[in-house]
Parts: sequence; C-alpha cells; structure tokens
Amino acid sequence: MAEKDFMYGAAEQLREKLLDLVTAAKNPYDIILEIAHFLGDISGEKNYYRTIQDQLYTNYGQILHDKFILDKEIELVKERLKKIQAAYENPDFDDDEHRRIGFALERHKAEIERLKNLHE
Repeated sequence: MAEKDFMYGAAEQLREKLLDLVTAAKNPYDIILEIAHFLGDISGEKNYYRTIQDQLYTNYGQILHDKFILDKEIELVKERLKKIQAAYENPDFDDDEHRRIGFALERHKAEIERLKNLHE
C-alpha cells in the first residue's frame, strides 16, 4: 500500500510540475529538462537528468542545429572552461598536470568554436 501511495504522490507532483511549467510558457526543452530532473530525483537515478540533457544537446543541437539548444550547450562548455582556466592558473599543480589541463583548455575552446559554427 505504501508503494502505491508513493507512486500516486509522485504522479501528482509530476502532473503539477508539468502544468506549472506549461502555464508559465517555459521553453519545451526546459520543460523536458525539468521533468527529467524530477524523475531522476524520485527514482534515485541522479544521472538521468544528465543523460537526457546530453541526448537533447546531441540530437537537437548538433544534429538538427536547434539554436536554443546550441546556445545552452555553448553556455555549459564556457562554464566548464572557466573552471579549467582556474585550475590551470593554480600553482599547486605540477608541470605534467598543467600540460594536461592546458590540453583540456584548448579542447574546450575548440568545442566552443565548433558549436558556434553549427549555430550559424
């Protein structure tokens, strides 16, 4: 009985969340990601959101060249680039670590350019 109550409660929360997002006229991709985040939380699958996000960006952004998705992906890569840049500037890393971090910096810069080219 407790499992049935949990499922009903989760379904009700999902219905309310979806209605709120649609009523607020959220972008459909944002709605999908919000629902994926919610489903990942209630199912205990913390990577579910990231999997859905990656698939959206790959399929709709890189394959279909959806500009909204490409903008979001560029934003995420830029955020990672900032973190990598901070790590690169950290004097606590040795030369080998700086070399590898530098490689990651260059790869992220190239990825941003690639995504920008897809956007055009």
